[in-house]
Amino acid sequence: MADTYFSLVIWTMDTDMDYFKDCLESIDEQEYRNFELYILDNNPSNAIEVTIKEFFPDIVDKVHYRRLKKKSGGAYAYNIGAHFAEGDYLVYLGQHDRLSLKTLAFLNEKISQLDNDSIVYTDNDEIVGQDRMNPHFKCDFNKELLLQTNYIGEFVAIARNVYRRLGEFNEKAQTAYIYEYFLRAAFKKEPIEHIPSLLYHKRTSEKLLTKEQRAEANFYCKEHMALAISYLRQTGVVAEGRIDASLKKWHLDYDETSFRRFSKDYMFFKEEDVKLYTRNNAKKMYAYLNQPDVAVVGARFIDRGFTYDNVGYVFDTDGAWYPAFHGQRIFRDSYENLASMPRDVSMVDAGCCMIDSKVYRMLHGFDTRLSGQDAMFDFCLRAKARGYRTIVIPKVIARKKNRMTITSTDSHEILMEKHGEIIKNGDTFYNRNLPVGMENYILPGTQE
Repeated sequence: MADTYFSLVIWTMDTDMDYFKDCLESIDEQEYRNFELYILDNNPSNAIEVTIKEFFPDIVDKVHYRRLKKKSGGAYAYNIGAHFAEGDYLVYLGQHDRLSLKTLAFLNEKISQLDNDSIVYTDNDEIVGQDRMNPHFKCDFNKELLLQTNYIGEFVAIARNVYRRLGEFNEKAQTAYIYEYFLRAAFKKEPIEHIPSLLYHKRTSEKLLTKEQRAEANFYCKEHMALAISYLRQTGVVAEGRIDASLKKWHLDYDETSFRRFSKDYMFFKEEDVKLYTRNNAKKMYAYLNQPDVAVVGARFIDRGFTYDNVGYVFDTDGAWYPAFHGQRIFRDSYENLASMPRDVSMVDAGCCMIDSKVYRMLHGFDTRLSGQDAMFDFCLRAKARGYRTIVIPKVIARKKNRMTITSTDSHEILMEKHGEIIKNGDTFYNRNLPVGMENYILPGTQE
């Protein structure tokens, strides 16, 4: 396994020195030692430079300090760091955050397994005071979810060759330069990889936001949302947005005016025992289907007692599929609020969905040898193999009178024969650290 040389890049501004020393300590403790560190400093004093010399007296040749004359923001600092760095991968981290002992080792292992230069992100938790809490177990790259929130975060490793292809960080963005880079990579189809392990510890606070902090959070969301809308419009998709009250995500409303009833470019499926509780459902689905890389759009299904039946499906390594969020209360927050957010999934409920006609013809429709949800599962997997996405949109709400779905043994054997190599690797849109089964999207230890 070839060793990757990492360039760790940190921008310092309004630095809390105790937290910064904590960050340096986590870097100094890395088990994997093939790295260099670049500090880009926008603080008025020389405290950062003094502290670095205290921490790294033995490897001073691998630790580089540069005082920035201009206060032009994080994107400018990150571009300066990339210009001087010599690593195969550029690793960007926050000045007050921590790495785990094995962060660089895990990154090196992942990169050695990849066929192409990539962008890599990891799971993270939060440091509040002296405690680690709030683990964020993320899915593999999820384009639709990224358009609604920066679920990836700010810690990222970017291959030097990817940086050359994509260009510099956008220095016009005040807070969203990392997010804009993810969007740029996604829309230019650069590979974005994920390590499902808590390798990054982000320092945060559980205190209520002050008025000034709420204004900053609101600007953060507006800038991110504007970039998402801008990138969609480059592909001919018109959308408007609004900021969520949580100030952590935003809601994109895709333009529905291009919908034409009885058009031949889509196929709308609804089983007889399915009742829809929302209006203009075909319009809402078609608005998402207008994205050139979307093949299937599905609905959110509810059950008795104000609970979810499913918001898409999750599958395990044996090819069994489970309704996502099944049995969870619809008026309570779901894990990472995913039940209420449009996102890419491996499969939607065949009881109510819309399919792009050209993709349906290209794939020769459903495999008639398969029964129950297996036919939809197979179709979604084949569409994904051709570069198309399957999306579930919670704004379309449906309910089944008959919830029994039967899949035959023969059907399952055919499914595994066709897709066994993919299925055995697990659901890419579901984190392996969360339980798989009828109780899914539940953080272990938090069940009532």
